[in-house]
Amino acid sequence: MSIRTTMTAVALAIGALTLPAAAMAQGGPTATIKQGALQGAAVEGVEEFWGIPYAAPPLGDLRWKPPAAAKPWTGTRDATVAGASCQPSQKGDYTEDCLFANVTRPAGAKAGQKLPVYVWIHGGGFTIGSATGAFGAQTDGIQFAKDGIITVSVSYRLGRAGWFAHPALCKEGPCGNYGLMDQVAALKWVKANIASFGGDPNNVTIGGESAGGISVLELMLAPDARGLFQKAIGESSFGRLEPTPMADALARGKTAAEKAGVTGDDAAAAAALRKLPLSSMPYTEPFTSRAGPILDGRYVQSGIAEGFAAGKAAKVPLLIGGNSYEASLFRPAAATVDALPADQKAQVMAAFDPKGAGDKQQIANDMATRQYITEPDRAISRAQSKAGQAVYTYYFSYVTPAARATPQGKGGAGHTAEIKFAFAGPKQQFADVDLPLAKAVNAYWAAFIKTGNPDSAGGPTWPKFAPGETYMEFGADGPQPHEHFLKAQLDWQEARVKAGGGASPTTPK
Repeated sequence: MSIRTTMTAVALAIGALTLPAAAMAQGGPTATIKQGALQGAAVEGVEEFWGIPYAAPPLGDLRWKPPAAAKPWTGTRDATVAGASCQPSQKGDYTEDCLFANVTRPAGAKAGQKLPVYVWIHGGGFTIGSATGAFGAQTDGIQFAKDGIITVSVSYRLGRAGWFAHPALCKEGPCGNYGLMDQVAALKWVKANIASFGGDPNNVTIGGESAGGISVLELMLAPDARGLFQKAIGESSFGRLEPTPMADALARGKTAAEKAGVTGDDAAAAAALRKLPLSSMPYTEPFTSRAGPILDGRYVQSGIAEGFAAGKAAKVPLLIGGNSYEASLFRPAAATVDALPADQKAQVMAAFDPKGAGDKQQIANDMATRQYITEPDRAISRAQSKAGQAVYTYYFSYVTPAARATPQGKGGAGHTAEIKFAFAGPKQQFADVDLPLAKAVNAYWAAFIKTGNPDSAGGPTWPKFAPGETYMEFGADGPQPHEHFLKAQLDWQEARVKAGGGASPTTPK
């Protein structure tokens, strides 16, 4: 399986500086948090604070440990420059001092206003990506700020730095899911500090896409994250993802370490591992199986769908969905249709090609999309609705006129396509024909972030998922709700899961 080359963009790794207030540009917005004073910048009619450390740099002895508290500073910290990305370079080198948060708020916001808060967790297969925006979409929250919402985007450890288990490290305490530990630490930082920016620590929505969407569902299941958010948005969240068993993760970690010259599982081995450049342990696996949640028994206690079905998810409203061509991430071959057993092929044709068009590539694309995203969304929506929570489920199928003539666009709305529509900020550069849907999607998202109910956006009614198992489709005709959406296809995929042949793999994304 391959991932699109558009997902290899590298964010600039620029460290934030602490400067005397007099050395900074006059007139920038200010805030004082528990660590110290900040001065940000006015941008596009809103206020931004970039590169705020929410945890101590995970360097040296802090590498592969739960995040420690960020140190305070004296004077006023320049918060006009982005912090370093956790994404490794093409050579495999990491900038490990990368645990930063960025805050975008309405102009003139003051401490104590209790504005709603949206915490964004970026995607990228737990291996690449940036809190400042990636994959063609800026996620700085400018439009949300104009809607009266504070957006906090956070980085977290990626690849070997963030998702790595080794016997020597696990003897020390919690291990493996360091990236998820970072996300919990970021939410605790938001809880402690967001009021200083004008936010309400008791009206926090977490959201993310792909690996970020998986993270949202994992956080909903993680006991350590309880009470740190009140609503959740999962975009392309791979709801049937199974975590890597700890035994497998330990074996892989030990093999990687031994290839880099570190043997043993004692304290000396842990110290030696922390002295290695992370590039000395290159991946041998494909991108889609490199990093991700590990079944550690604390932060990750089960598969996602299993945890939701058992009623273990946080009791909060959920907005969840995916796109019509999620298969763009995997590029399935048309031959997969011909390879089906005869009885299954007849069922597939009835469900996926009822009009007899015979487009096997589209059928293969739709099968993969239903497997990884659309049917898992239904399973999660059912479980969270059964738990008594409001669930709003969507299906994004809109393809811009500019993209319709391209091979990518012919398949439908690809993986990540919805992100720019949800944020819909001035940096997105929408064509005039695309603006109405962008404004609609952003309005629904903003309404949900504020109230837990997207239907207050003022557009076509968005019913809850239950009882009609309704998906809101965002397509060429604008927002349109559909009860029992794609039922034959989703029922077919669900039957495969129950038969043991159609669940998502242990790796994303």
